Amino acid sequence: MNNLLSWVIDTLNSTSLSGLVMNNAYVFPALEMAHFSGLCLLFGSLLIVDLRILGFAKAVPIIHVEKFIHFAIIGFSINLISGLLFVVGDSDRYLVNIAFGTKMGMIALAGINTIYFIRYIKPQLQAGKQSKDLSKGAYTVAWLSLISWTCVIILGRFIPYVE
Repeated sequence: MNNLLSWVIDTLNSTSLSGLVMNNAYVFPALEMAHFSGLCLLFGSLLIVDLRILGFAKAVPIIHVEKFIHFAIIGFSINLISGLLFVVGDSDRYLVNIAFGTKMGMIALAGINTIYFIRYIKPQLQAGKQSKDLSKGAYTVAWLSLISWTCVIILGRFIPYVE
């Protein structure tokens, strides 16, 4: 482990916030519940949007499922806050973990995908285009979203079992 990483881990572990997360019987389980709830909100909302873009549930106007993006943002925000608290609380577990690092890479990929979605696909949805009329990039974005967030979930489950 390099000196900078060791310093970051030692610094985070010495904070009172780390002590609160790790030494309080209620905080860590509450964070786990928040993280799971945020994940359900995030992935459930994206599942609805992505599957509709791919052509499922054609009876539902695509403009209506676009509103689920707001719930996905709320879910992501919950996961960002709870995830940061996990890292501060147990940094020597997370910051050296290959599954955690890979998970962060997949989140970055999902973020780039989201930026593309907002820039190029969302305007098509707001214009009232149906899934069959969307650009080919819309299907790629939907599949990439489903795959990348599924990988994030799987990698998150690997964290306790790999080093």
